[in-house]
Amino acid sequence: MTMLAFDTSMAACSAAVWRDGVVARRFQAMSRGHAEALFPMIREVMTEAGVSFADLHAIAVTRGPGSFTGVRVGVAAARGLALAADKPVIAATSLEVIAHGAASRLTPEQAREPFVVAMDARRGELYCQQFAGGRAVSDAQALSPEDCARTMPHEDCVAVGSGAPFLAQAAGPDRRVIALQPDILPDAADLAAICADRAPETSPLSPLYLRAPDAKPQDGFAVARLGR
Repeated sequence: MTMLAFDTSMAACSAAVWRDGVVARRFQAMSRGHAEALFPMIREVMTEAGVSFADLHAIAVTRGPGSFTGVRVGVAAARGLALAADKPVIAATSLEVIAHGAASRLTPEQAREPFVVAMDARRGELYCQQFAGGRAVSDAQALSPEDCARTMPHEDCVAVGSGAPFLAQAAGPDRRVIALQPDILPDAADLAAICADRAPETSPLSPLYLRAPDAKPQDGFAVARLGR
C-alpha cells in the first residue's frame, strides 16, 4: 500500500509517506500555524518519496482528540484531498498514534501490560485512554486527573504523555504511577503504521471532540439574525 499520512491534532505538525514502510517523513513541533505548515510538508514528503496523488491508495489522518483548530485543519485537509484525488480516508485517534509511538520506547513488559496515554487537555482535564499489547482496552475520555487515576487497571501503572505527571500526582501515595515520555506527540509515521492494516472510513470523516470548545461567543457581541 502507498499512503499519505498526516497529523495536526496537537502541538506538532507531521506528514509521512508509507510504501510498505515509511519512506519519507517530516515532523515539526508547533503550537500554532498548522494550516500554513501542512501543505508544504505534504509536498516535501511526496517529492522525497517520488509519489503523486495518483499513486496513493489512501490518505490517513488523526481525527482527534486534540486542539479544536488542529483537529479541524487535519480532518478538512484529508476530506478535501481525498475528494480531489478520489482516494479513501483512513483515520485513527491521536491517542492511538501516541500509544503506538510510546510502546516502541517502553520495555516489552511495560508494553504488554495496560498503560495509560494521558495528554494535558487544559482546564484541569486529561485526554486519556488505556492500551495493552498494541490495542486499546478502554475508550478515549476527557477526565480530571483524579477520575483518570480511579480508572487505572492496577495499583502500579505506567502513564505516558504530557498529562502523565498530573496523573501521577493525582494518584496519591497509595498508587504508584510511573510518568514517562512527557514530551511525546502524535507522529504521522506512527499513524501510517497503524492505518496500513486498517479499513477505510465508510462514512464521511468527522472530528472526535471529547468536550465543548474553549472559545465561546462573548456576551453582548452576538449578531442579530435578519428577519424574513
